[in-house]
Amino acid sequence: MKKTLLIAAAALAAGVISTQAQVYSQNIVGYVNTAIPGNNGLTLINNPLLGPNGTNGASQVLTGFVGGETLFVWNNLGYYQYSYAGPGVGTGLGYPSDWYDLNPGTPAAIPGSVHDTANDVWWTPAPQIPQGQGVFVQNPGSTLTNTFVGNVVIQNTNAPVALPGNNALTLVGSTLPIGGDITTTNWNLPFVGGETVFIWNNLGYYQYSYAGPGVGTGLGYPSDWYDLNPGTPAAIPGTVHDTANDVWWTPPLTVKVGQGFFVQNPGSTLQWKQNLNP
Repeated sequence: MKKTLLIAAAALAAGVISTQAQVYSQNIVGYVNTAIPGNNGLTLINNPLLGPNGTNGASQVLTGFVGGETLFVWNNLGYYQYSYAGPGVGTGLGYPSDWYDLNPGTPAAIPGSVHDTANDVWWTPAPQIPQGQGVFVQNPGSTLTNTFVGNVVIQNTNAPVALPGNNALTLVGSTLPIGGDITTTNWNLPFVGGETVFIWNNLGYYQYSYAGPGVGTGLGYPSDWYDLNPGTPAAIPGTVHDTANDVWWTPPLTVKVGQGFFVQNPGSTLQWKQNLNP
């Protein structure tokens, strides 16, 4: 599965830049400004808010898009590729949305697309960007800022994000507008040990493996995460070598607000439910 992930990622493009985000929130209303670099760069984002009126369709949550952007939505085997024609283009012709399929008639075709024979375009239902799901964005233009607007889902009101087992790969993100160390309370990841997190880094992925609660820190190292690719171009910056165990312990695994990441879970399915704690 790691090979599948890396092949799929390589097929996207080079020049990926991590999400930059700012958050402004009061009570349960949230605003997240996410910079999406241009020049066909790829950015791995997630929507950390419940969209307007409880909806998370792309037209509701990706309001900064102007046309030409592509979404790569992970489908457990590869990516559905949605291209944005621009505001009102498809809907103005009477089709379901302003998004069309870049791979019609292939195994990667998006379900539910409708053929516009006059223009030979397969218009799709609007992609959904629910909380907890990561998605790649490719932006061919100049850097744009998308403002996610919606509600901050607080304690005991949000459905869990499933992390399937048997080494399945799941593209996820926080359901809360938070960043930082993902082992902290508000993240509440249900990891027990053995899970791998893939962090997109411009050319590929840093691969963090979780040893288990207190394993690395109990030995005096910076975190309970170690690098699966030490000594390679994909090595994680700032690792510390545990010579006794030949393990390269990493700094705490941190992500930005609105940043997506892959999880590979070798055990049984885990349910990830976050709570907003003061």
